[in-house]
Order: sequence, then structure tokens, then C-alpha cells
Amino acid sequence: MKLVKILFALTIETIDWFYPLVLTVIAGFLEAWLIFSRFPEINTLVLVAIFPLLYLFWLFLFLCLSALGTTLLFRFVKKPKFLEANLVEDWQSLLQFSPTNISYKLIGLIATFPFLNYFKGTPIPMKWLRNLVIRAYAPEVNIGKQSLVLMWLEDPDLTYVGDNVVIGTECHIVAHATNTTSDGKLRYISEPIVIGNKSTIGGSTRIGMGVKIEEEAIVEVGSNVLPYTRIGRGEIWGGNPAVFLRKRNEFANEAKPKSSQKQIASSQLNEIIANAIRLPLEEISDDLNSENCMAWDSLATMSIAASLYDRFSIRVPAKDIFKLNSCKSIEQLIAAHTDNNPDNSDAVSTPKQDTEIPNNPELLPLYNPEAVTQALARRFAESMPKGDKKIVIAATFTAQPLGSTLELWCKAFGISFSVEFGEFNQLEQTLLSPESVFISNQNGLNVVLTRPEDLISDGDQDGMIRASQLLDAISSYAENQKGLIVSNLPPAVSPFFHGKHQQVEKLRFWWQEQLEKMEGIHILDFARVVEEVGRQNAQDASFEAIARAPYSQIVYQRLGIAMTRLVRGIFLPAKKVLALDCDGILWGGVVGEDGIDGIALSNDHPGRSFRLFQEMLLDLKKRGILLVIASKNEEVDVWDVFESHPEMVLQRSDIAASRINWQEKSANLRELAEELNLGLDSFVFVDDSPVECFEVQTNSPEVTVVLMPKEPAHYVETLSKLWCFDSSSITTEDRIRTEFMAQEQQRRELQQGVTNLESYLESLQLVVEIRSAEERDLPRIAQLTQKTNQFNLSLIRRSLSEIQDIQKSCSVLVLNLKDRFGDYGLVGVAIVKQENESLFIDTLLMSCRALGRKVEQSFLCSLFDFAKQKNLKTIIAPYCSGPRNEQVKTFLLKMGFSSQQSDILEAEVAITLWVAPCWSIAPEKPKHIKMLVHELHLV
Repeated sequence: MKLVKILFALTIETIDWFYPLVLTVIAGFLEAWLIFSRFPEINTLVLVAIFPLLYLFWLFLFLCLSALGTTLLFRFVKKPKFLEANLVEDWQSLLQFSPTNISYKLIGLIATFPFLNYFKGTPIPMKWLRNLVIRAYAPEVNIGKQSLVLMWLEDPDLTYVGDNVVIGTECHIVAHATNTTSDGKLRYISEPIVIGNKSTIGGSTRIGMGVKIEEEAIVEVGSNVLPYTRIGRGEIWGGNPAVFLRKRNEFANEAKPKSSQKQIASSQLNEIIANAIRLPLEEISDDLNSENCMAWDSLATMSIAASLYDRFSIRVPAKDIFKLNSCKSIEQLIAAHTDNNPDNSDAVSTPKQDTEIPNNPELLPLYNPEAVTQALARRFAESMPKGDKKIVIAATFTAQPLGSTLELWCKAFGISFSVEFGEFNQLEQTLLSPESVFISNQNGLNVVLTRPEDLISDGDQDGMIRASQLLDAISSYAENQKGLIVSNLPPAVSPFFHGKHQQVEKLRFWWQEQLEKMEGIHILDFARVVEEVGRQNAQDASFEAIARAPYSQIVYQRLGIAMTRLVRGIFLPAKKVLALDCDGILWGGVVGEDGIDGIALSNDHPGRSFRLFQEMLLDLKKRGILLVIASKNEEVDVWDVFESHPEMVLQRSDIAASRINWQEKSANLRELAEELNLGLDSFVFVDDSPVECFEVQTNSPEVTVVLMPKEPAHYVETLSKLWCFDSSSITTEDRIRTEFMAQEQQRRELQQGVTNLESYLESLQLVVEIRSAEERDLPRIAQLTQKTNQFNLSLIRRSLSEIQDIQKSCSVLVLNLKDRFGDYGLVGVAIVKQENESLFIDTLLMSCRALGRKVEQSFLCSLFDFAKQKNLKTIIAPYCSGPRNEQVKTFLLKMGFSSQQSDILEAEVAITLWVAPCWSIAPEKPKHIKMLVHELHLV
């Protein structure tokens, strides 16, 4: 069979290679037939004299035949966006790629023909002749009107050239990349290139796939535009690699833009209004206003103003805020301020230029917050439906302007929330009343916002009375309810506040101290938002006087973003691994060239930036983030720096794993993921090389790739902006994760020295402890429910407060594991309850670090014994099938379970009930594991 596949692949490759040559022969015979049938007695001298014309006629025939053939080849097939296959083994991929292969062979042949370049300069009316050349090897041409292209595009079907574009000679514009993987597979990737209207591309420029060049941009001669680069409108780029140089009109004395440039489409305004007043878009009409729509109240007006700022950076002055009471008045107000107050800083500001943002939301915090919010508003331009869950915000001031930003950013991270607001300045009532919006929002998040100005009064000059009452209400709520977010106190910025600075700071410190002592709440860093914006820029006296909205638009926007960061940490798992390059990241210079004494690493410039960055990395390691190295270097050189350089902060023992070689870094990351038994989506890769970042991004798209700034002084700032390492809690198991990986290496070395699995497991000297969960275990239990994907029976995710709640109705059991090399920590959780005469397993999960040792079998054995002690007849295990937990189903079958009921829809997930009798079938206890089972209690 293998021989047949090889012969088939060889046949297809031969056909692909001969196809262009066959066309040349057919064109020759066709030309000869046409000439000699018309002029049978033509003599040799005449043929020699008109040979150039004969050649051009032959070339025309060849191009026509080739264009016809290319059209037929690509009639049902397009160039693949991504293909990775062994073309010898995978005949379907071979056939799929064959037309693309022929296309590139054709351009390789056509480019060698004499006189062909003459066709580049054909007059505009004869552009069909130029297009014929392109159609000879591509299925379509995407070149706009009046454009001058003085080179042959390699992927015309994937390159979109606008109107009035000039592309110079000897440019190399390629919308694909081809390479071979380490296991011999062909990898082909394509991404369209877009060149906007009136752009100019200088000669000898190289443009990679996925590049987007907007209108009126210029790329200077000889530049190298790296793949996926975005060049903005009117920007001038140049260099190798190409970088932004300046704006095209930077030195021009141009007139100010006309007001028509600032007008906003009514459809866009309708979308903003629909989102603000929570109506379907189709119900928004031109005659809608605050009088005929009850939902259009003063708070909805504030939301509209905030949305205008989020979407277009439009600041509506406070004196005009309540004029936003109808669709027409909004349009008129914007037009009036735009036309009459072009230079007034208090007027409506000009909408900013579109900003491209990455598709990976984890990278959004690295960009300008205002620009990202605008881009997200454009991305989610349609009326956003209400989310499945709610965030309810109660505040001592008007907080509605942050709602738009919060919803946009949550949606960017795939977290579906709708934002609602409690009554103004009624925090205690909202927290304590059994009928409050907080109590009814059991499945969402509730937020408490306050500020020193609202706690301090004439009768309470230090604010302690009101603050104590509010903290008591918060504590009472948190004891019985889950999902509460409470802000710390920001600096006092109101110009109407006359309290003493010393009293304010004392109150703020005390408030923070009390919040940190509370359990069951999440603390929102409101203070940091105000401090970053600056006290002067944070206030808005007009809005505070008119609408009790004391903060500027930028504070509300940043507060919504900060709240999203906290929500992301609660609902999404943190990244577990930070993969690092060495040269240019951990130290300055190239150790292989500069030597250990020549690299930049010290307490002084320029080495201080790298030392400070290493200190931050060490802090991440202490929080449980695994540090790994993926570097193109000689391994001995790298470890020599770690072991011998006096200024190294990181030690070799701080590195959980490494791949230091000359392979592609994407391949090294896949190997590291396999070694650490983690998914690539747990990795963050940082490098200072755009080429290396692009390679990893292309070949391992699951990895979050961060291109570090050119200036090492900004490394710490860049990494600190990322949210992906945030976690709602840090457990003991997190802090010792690197040490555990070192122990795992010892276990692997032991395994290599034994002849079979049984001997290896016996030599580990495993000890399992099974007991009821204690208070100190709960954060780790919540973490395991959120992160465990492989051995997870029901895939139910729970927060800390939910774990605390479920203890009231279920027994929560935990499993700790250790062996001769060290302590694994808490690695297993079972949540069970009695249902009639059965033990119902709500949750059964095991950390991946404990798998492959039959520990899960010992856990199930203890559950069988537990059920027998309680005289229960069966064990019921509701299995929820997920993308990675198939092994649980296999395990249940092996342990004697049988499927009793299936296709039960529970939260739109198919649940299969697996049942096992406790008395007739019981799994065998692993002999190589010493089991310590404490007394277990059934709730």
C-alpha cells in the first residue's frame, strides 16, 4: 500500500512539473498550424525576419492556453488557507494542493520568458494584456482602476490592489509561506494582502502575507514589510524590517477637516441608542425620544454619552448631556458642536482613526485602552444581546458611564454579561434587603463602588461611621452570598470636597486593610485607575454638579476595563507557562558572539533593565507560573550564564524545562507542552524578534505570543500589563509548581531505569491520603474544578463561594498524593451526595500531574467503600463528554460501570449516567499505593 501511495504522489508531482512544458509545446504546434495552413509556401528567410513577431504570437497563444487551464484548475478549488500534510501519505491533500503547485510552477516558467516584462508597461487602455499574463497563472485579478503595477504579483488572487496604486519594479509581494515541519510534512499558509487606494510601494520592496496597507500610505524603496503588518492611512513606512517613519501630511499645511468628515451614520447612532436603553435595534426609529420611551431616562442618557465616547472618542459637554433625549437631537447636537466649535476643547472631539487590534483578547491590554475600546465598539457594532449572566453595580455615585466599556471588553474575552445598576447611593439597602437586585442576581456578579467623598461628611468627619456600617453590610452579604466585588477607595478628586487629606488617606488605608481581611469577596483596584489617570484629569466638576457623575470619561472607561480584568481572572483560567528567549530577553547581546563577559546584565545601564525584568520573572515563578526556555543557542553557553554570571537573578533551578537548540521555536514549544503535560493554550511566549514571534504565531496559534518592545526598559511594563497570569487565588500547589516539575524529571529518570510499568510504580512508593475537605482546601478545590479538563467527570466549573455553598448539601472529599521524590499536594476532588439508595457523584476529578499512576482507581475504591459503609446499593456517575475527557469514560467502563441513561440535556450539555453496583462489583485496590483513608462523613 505504501508503494502505491508513493507511486501516486510521484505521478501527480510529475504531471504538475510537465503541465507548463506541455502547454508550451501545444502553443508551438498551434502556431505552426495556423501559419503554415495560411501561408504554406513561406520561405525560411521570411521566417527569420519575422521571428520576434512569431515569438510574441506564440507567447500570446501560450498565455491564452495557460489562462484557460488555470481557470479550469481553480474552478472548484482555491488556494488553501492552511495545509499541513505528508503529501505522500495524504492523497486528498495532494490533490487539493496540486492546482496551487501548478500555479507557482507556471509563474516560475513565465517569469523567464523574453519580452514578458515589456507587458508591464502596457497603456491603461490595454491593461487586458497585462491581466492576461496574470490570468495565465492565477484564477483572478484584483487590481483597481488606474493602478500601475510594474512587477508580477506571485499571488494575484490573494492580493487586493486598490485604485490609483503605484507598485515599483522588482517588488516581491507574496501572500503565502511554505516550509517543512520537523516530521517531514509540508506546511502551506496563505493570508490575503490588501493595498489601499492611492498607496505607493517603492521598488525592490518585499511585502509578506497578511499585510494590510491602508489608503494613501507610502512604503519606501527597498523596505521589508513583515507578515501581518498593519500600515495606517497616510503613513510612511521604511527600513528592514519596515517601521513607521511619519505621517504623510506631517509637514504639510493642510486645512482642517470639514465637518462632513465628522458626521456619524444614523445607523451607528441607532446601535448606540439600542444598547443604552436595552431595546432591539429594529425598534429604534427617528421619532423615538425620552417622552415616548420610558426606558430613555436620565441614566440611559448618561449611557448614550459614554457610548459616544467609547465608540468615537466624542466628549459631550456636561451642559448638553440631557439634550441627548431623541435620535434627532443627538445628530443635531453633534453637528452643531462639530461645525460651530472646531477649536473648542469643550466641544465634540473628532473621531479617531480606525485602529487594528489583535484577535487574541489576551493581547488587548498591551494597546491603547481608548483605541481598543473604539475598535471593539466597531467590531461589535450590532446591537449586543443581553448576556446569560448579569453584573449588577451599586454605587454611591452615578456609575452608568462605565457600563458600555465593561460590556464591550467582557464580550472581547468571550464572557457574556449584561450590565445593570442598582439604585443611586443605596449600598446598605442593596446588600441587606432580601428583595434587592443583588440577592436576585445569584448566578452573576455584584459590584460595590464608593469613594471617600461619599463616606466623609460634616457629622462623620473621618468617615468611620458610614464606612463601618457599609463594611458590616458587605461582610454580612459575603458570608451568605457569592460573587461580590468591592472597590478599594480612590484618592479624593472632587473640587467640591473639602475634607482633610490626612483623614482621607487614613480612611483609604483602613478600608483596604478591612477588605483584605474579608473572605468571599474580590477587591477592585479603583485607586489605581484614578492614580494612573491623575487627579486633575480624573475629575469632572460639570458632570458631578449636573448628574452626580464625578469622574471624567476616561476614568469611567478605565474603570470598566479594570473591572473586566477582575472578571477575566474569576471566570477564565490563568496561563500556566511563560516561555522565554535568552538573547535580548534575559540579557542584552548574544552570548554566543559576545561571551559571558560581553552580555549586558548588571545593576547599571544598559544591563539594569534585564536584571529588573528577571526580578519580575522570579516573582511570577513564586506565584506558580512555570518559566521555560525556548532559545536558539548553544545549550552550554546558556547554562554557563545561569551558573556563572554574578548578576543573574534567575537560577537554573527556577527553569521548569528548556529547549535550547536550533529548531523552530514552535516545535520546541510543542515538545515542552508534551513534557509538562499541558496544552499549548497554557503558554505565553515572549521574544524580541518579530520573525520568531511570527513563526510561533503561525505554526502554534494556540500560544499567546508577545513581541517585546525594542527598548528593554519597557519589558517589565509590558509583562505587567498582561492579564493572562491573573488568578482569583494562588494556592500552595501553585507556589511549588516549579519544584514539582523538578521532581517529575527525577521520576522520568527513574522510569528509564526500570523495565516495566509495574516496577516503576512500585519504586515510586506512592502514598494516598483521602479525607473530608477543610477550609484551607477550598481555594485549591475551586481551582481544580476550573482548570481540570482531562480527568473530569462532569466538567462542572465552580468558584470559591460556590464550593463553600455546596458543602452545605454535599460531601466534599479530597485526595493528597506524595511519593519518594516529594509531595504532589491536593490533586483529587470528589463531591458526592446520597440520592435514595445511591451515592451520586456530582464531581470527580484528578489533576493531570497524578494521572498514569492508578491514583484515580484508588480514589474510586474509597468511594465504593464509603457507599458500602452507608449501606447504599449503587454509585451513579453523570459523565459529561468534553473535548479532552474521553479517558473518564474509558475509566468508568474498566471499573465496572454501565450506561443506564443518556441524552439528558442539562444546561444544553448531553449527560450520560453511568451506574455501578456497590456490592457485586468493586474495583481492585492498587497494590503499589499505600492508602490512608480518614473517616468520611455523608452530608
